[in-house]
Amino acid sequence: MPYSGHPVMQVQPRNPVLYALASFLVAGLGTMLGGEVGRGLLILASVVVAWMLLFVPFIWLLTVPLWLGAWVFSVVDGYRTAQQWNRQHGIIS
Repeated sequence: MPYSGHPVMQVQPRNPVLYALASFLVAGLGTMLGGEVGRGLLILASVVVAWMLLFVPFIWLLTVPLWLGAWVFSVVDGYRTAQQWNRQHGIIS
């Protein structure tokens, strides 16, 4: 016999690999999809600014590591955000 009291809310697990892939395609997207919109926009803005600095003569030598580092951080943060959401909801991923 089903429980007739309050409805039970079920959540679907979030796939960390898909969130990392989303961040690989668009920097910060996986973080934004994970609910951290402000942090995701900050990551996206930092990647865009670093990318724009690649076109400045002589400064691009310094900004290549910054741009690549921000992009890699975006992917890792998207993965971590999905894992954190799963942990908060009692899902092991």
